[in-house]
Amino acid sequence: MGTVDYKAFSILIVRLILTGVFVMAALPKIQDPVAFANSVVAFRIIDSGLSSWVALLLPWLELVLGLGMLMPFIRQTSCALIGLLLLIFIGLHISAWVRGLDLSCGCFGTAADAAASDYRWLILRNVLLLGMALLLLTHKHSNQQ
Repeated sequence: MGTVDYKAFSILIVRLILTGVFVMAALPKIQDPVAFANSVVAFRIIDSGLSSWVALLLPWLELVLGLGMLMPFIRQTSCALIGLLLLIFIGLHISAWVRGLDLSCGCFGTAADAAASDYRWLILRNVLLLGMALLLLTHKHSNQQ
């Protein structure tokens, strides 16, 4: 039996976690774009017309980027765009928290996010996911495995 490459295995696990998170976040929003549009409006950043477009397009982007993490030829680009989305999500959560908004983030659909947001948890979760994306982006062989 050969030896196990723990570093490569760890990178694979991190990649699968990011894939799973983004696919699982996308699916409920794709199924109920109206509820997600309401979550987008609740952040009070964009108007309801633009929020409808965000609610229609963002979940599909999350799905494509999540699945793109599994495809070597677009993995690095998908990972970089996931990192950018996570930075935006962190900024949105900080903004809502600072403004005292008591809302459901809509991150994983309305059923999963029925309660008001725990901003500390949301920010921590997204910072950890961002760290995973940065790890993958800086790992010199992550786009080949």
